[in-house]
Amino acid sequence: MEEEAREVAVIDKDLKKKIKDTVNKILKRSSLYQITEVKAREEASSELDLDLSKDPYKLIVREAVERFVEKAVMTIESEMGKHHAQIVQDVEGGSEKSTKKKKKKNKTKKEVSAA
Repeated sequence: MEEEAREVAVIDKDLKKKIKDTVNKILKRSSLYQITEVKAREEASSELDLDLSKDPYKLIVREAVERFVEKAVMTIESEMGKHHAQIVQDVEGGSEKSTKKKKKKNKTKKEVSAA
């Protein structure tokens, strides 16, 4: 048991990075509506020719997936905030512009009629 615990705790840093990079690459090219941790792990296992369903690899994949999803959610929330602000600005700015244009058009029509 102690030998297994020691083996699990020690993992090559280069391999860990390679696993994370492979999982990230898979997630970037996949639909976030369809990809799951299991699917990402299976694809990465296939690409790396390594059984990632065993510890500690499974945990590395899980961490990579969770980190990717957290970043994706933050990006989506940020973009939604930007779009909301832009929509509000467009609505507020748009109503002022159309009012100003109407006033100018009305003056122009009156000036033409008076002449």
